[in-house]
Amino acid sequence: MTDIITRRTGGRSARVRRAVLDAASELLIESGLAATTIPAIAERSGVHHTSIYRRWDSRGSLLREVLLEAVDLAVPVPDTGDLRSDLIDLFEEVRDLLESPMGKVLFDVMRSTDDSLADLRGSYWRARLEQCAIVIERAREDHGIPEDVDSRVIFEMIVGPLHARALMSNEPLGTVDAHLVVDTVLNGMLVGRPGPPRAHRPV
Repeated sequence: MTDIITRRTGGRSARVRRAVLDAASELLIESGLAATTIPAIAERSGVHHTSIYRRWDSRGSLLREVLLEAVDLAVPVPDTGDLRSDLIDLFEEVRDLLESPMGKVLFDVMRSTDDSLADLRGSYWRARLEQCAIVIERAREDHGIPEDVDSRVIFEMIVGPLHARALMSNEPLGTVDAHLVVDTVLNGMLVGRPGPPRAHRPV
């Protein structure tokens, strides 16, 4: 009997969590970041706001879970068996995400000056860096990537053109050539390894 009660409780808990996350996701896409408040989520989900606060201690922690779940689904860690293909897939997945309705929400979060969302911004970026680190660490063993290659810098170089194009121009993200970006980064990683600083010749 105890096991049955536990399973039933867990099932209801999971349904409540799903209802809240789905409601928050819908509101973010339909109404934007500012309008996605705990009262609005409670009304949309049918879950009392006190129950929401028992599971998530703040609006920021709830939105963090919603956005990280959406990003994890949209940008899984690629594993094609080839580093170049993995990085191209990663680039294209990030591009597709940023072009989606949830991408607009992510840009709103990144541009927000709301201190309560600072942890959300940090969590989002750390999660993306961890994805790229998996790809690079795998490549250290399979492709001889040097140990001093910083996976964070590689990721920033891969997705940087997308963020620059989105934030500083009106051009569609599809105008950024994935193959050009990835090949440029790979050439720098594998071919253009810097040597010791050259001494300046006296004038």
